[in-house]
Amino acid sequence: MPLNLRLLSVAGMLLCFAGAAAAATPDHTTGASAEVNDGEHVRLSSEIKQLATRQAWPGVEKKFEELDRLGVELTFDDLLHGAYAARALGDAQRAYDRLKVAARIKGTKEVVDWLYTIDTVYGRVELIATPPRGIVLQPEMMPFDPDQRTAVAAAIDTVTHDGQFLGLLPKGKYQFAGTSFEVQPGIAVRIEVAPKMKKTNGEVVNVSTSPVSSPVVGTENSGGQ
Repeated sequence: MPLNLRLLSVAGMLLCFAGAAAAATPDHTTGASAEVNDGEHVRLSSEIKQLATRQAWPGVEKKFEELDRLGVELTFDDLLHGAYAARALGDAQRAYDRLKVAARIKGTKEVVDWLYTIDTVYGRVELIATPPRGIVLQPEMMPFDPDQRTAVAAAIDTVTHDGQFLGLLPKGKYQFAGTSFEVQPGIAVRIEVAPKMKKTNGEVVNVSTSPVSSPVVGTENSGGQ
């Protein structure tokens, strides 16, 4: 065999051996990254549990968001603590979303009953004002239940700062930028107002609800004031 052909043959064999060796070499980078995430998961879960024991809910929420950003699979306890924190901070929507995931892991009586309570007491609301400045949300009457009161107070604060709110509110009558509306379980309400133009568009969407899901099954439009 000519020298140049033998050299090409040897080079080819070396390339094959190199490729096989590369394929057989484990991806230590991916493994190391997974180990780091697992370690962070353990650390953050432990901190969340400690903060929850002290009822330091803003701290629990902050750590839960850090944990969620890791992209790891959250445990039942992670999600339950996250739901407690969201409820304490007045965010019923986040509490509900976290409980739904927790229910798929372990449908305890506490979780199912809590989801049922939210489904039967709260309604979905989307409030938007343009411009957002100087807009207020007012309930006709503040709820007696402390969790519901916290949810309403948080929504009022959000509207005051952002001019809008998207989430769950307890059933009852409210005013948004002078526009009256009513929140009912199983009904999604959307109110958009432009005070300077004296225009209000309201939309009410009928939805079916269950303890773990709330798919939209139909719509019905109604004009606002």
